[in-house]
Amino acid sequence: MKNKTRLGFIGLGNMGYAIYKGVGSQFSTLAYDPYPKSEEGLHYTEDLDSLVAESDILILCVKPGQVVEVLSRIKKSIKLISIAAGVTLETLRSNLPEGSLIIRTMPNLPLMVGEGCLGYYGDEELYPALEEIFQEMGMLKRLSGEYLLDAVTGLSGSGPAFVFSFLHAMAEGGVKSGLTYNDSLDLAMQTIKGSIEYFSREKQKNPNLHPCELRNRVTSPAGTTIYGLAEWEKNSVSSGIIESIFQAYLRSKDL
Repeated sequence: MKNKTRLGFIGLGNMGYAIYKGVGSQFSTLAYDPYPKSEEGLHYTEDLDSLVAESDILILCVKPGQVVEVLSRIKKSIKLISIAAGVTLETLRSNLPEGSLIIRTMPNLPLMVGEGCLGYYGDEELYPALEEIFQEMGMLKRLSGEYLLDAVTGLSGSGPAFVFSFLHAMAEGGVKSGLTYNDSLDLAMQTIKGSIEYFSREKQKNPNLHPCELRNRVTSPAGTTIYGLAEWEKNSVSSGIIESIFQAYLRSKDL
């Protein structure tokens, strides 16, 4: 029987925990964290050296400000997957022994339910391992350059917060129209979910399908939808969403 690949998690915050819980049974897992969670099935060590020695691949999940201090304690070349936002490959390499293989990633919160996005860039020799680790957690995007990780951060890293805000706004629109908040929220959630699923299936038939083509299927002359879309444009909703993602991208570049 093939030995399991050993994954060592440095830090086990929300995202690290989601990845830890999401990996397949072909991996064994061990974590190093100063504040371990008391949960059955989580395997911890209090010694970073032991984690490094007992792991085939390390997954770096600490806060960006802790990265340099943690990596400076590693004394042998390693295979590293980093989820630390804004910490460049150059910084990671300069604080690790020569010969280490490194990939930078940007995951997002829906990884916790197997519906996440993960953009990645780094040493291609490590790509097959990364893809096997994350294959059941959502969509994976190989990037053509490290600089694109900032764009992924602004779009899909911060994006769930924008989606939740949009969901809440839709629900409040229903409340203004007479629905209870809970009924309105249920309808808004299903509307978003169903619309995405419908678009996804249609796009499988036509890979070049534009979202506005489906929008036009809902929009009839002088009907309710065009009146609503006119308010959307009058209040610059589209421009606001574009700028929100762009500002999150700029902030990622500054980190």
